[in-house]
Amino acid sequence: MKKFLTTIIYGTLACIVLIYLFSAMRWPGFGEIAVGVLWLHVGSYMIYSLMVKDKEPRLIYPLVALTVVVLVTIFKLGAEATWMGLAVFLFLAAYSGFHLLVKDYLDKNEITFLQKLNLIALTLYVVGGAMKLASLQFASEVFIVGSGALALTLLLTGATKGLERRK
Repeated sequence: MKKFLTTIIYGTLACIVLIYLFSAMRWPGFGEIAVGVLWLHVGSYMIYSLMVKDKEPRLIYPLVALTVVVLVTIFKLGAEATWMGLAVFLFLAAYSGFHLLVKDYLDKNEITFLQKLNLIALTLYVVGGAMKLASLQFASEVFIVGSGALALTLLLTGATKGLERRK
């Protein structure tokens, strides 16, 4: 059950990254799916936190962040503000970075090259997002590649958490 929830947490986070890509590129669709994926992410985190209790003290950080996101979503705080796009991008980059770069978060991962791949994907995502926010040339292409790479590494990391290599 723990492995299943870990995979769901990382999988829904990958979906959230792709939904933000659709939103930032102003592509239609995914409005209702975004709310469902967010609630699935929150629900899986809540069930996971009930299962592990005191074993993972770092679990409080994403839970606090998700509480803020849920409150902002429910009350539509700052929905019309011009700075909201930047705030969402920075939050998503930091939240994804926490899941990818914190060592042994939610479970161990023994695949050594995955840390480097995660860092490259996160860097691509941040550079693409910064270029998109600054409206630079080829920003859309870099942001699409960065978002896809980040979503893929989130899926790979979530699927390989807790797997033990046979030696």
